[in-house]
Amino acid sequence: MMKRAIGIFLTLSSLLTYLIVDMLYDPVENKITTTDINSGVTTATVLYQYPLMYWVICVILIITFILGIYFILAKEKQYEERPLCDTPEYIRNK
Repeated sequence: MMKRAIGIFLTLSSLLTYLIVDMLYDPVENKITTTDINSGVTTATVLYQYPLMYWVICVILIITFILGIYFILAKEKQYEERPLCDTPEYIRNK
């Protein structure tokens, strides 16, 4: 039960953190203009690049999300109840 609760917390927190990070980081816009010498046509290309910290945070969030899903889907071990070693039932069955 505790693994499932931790898994739900990790999954939801990673999703919400991703949404916040996605709103906070704006891509850097790089404009590249090239002019063809023969025809005189100018072509403008716009490249959007995110900062490196954005990608680092995304990798950490993906790992956290996968770990949360693992905890949600992991089955807990069922332990069998056994008598304590100093009880009369344990001594008789020994």
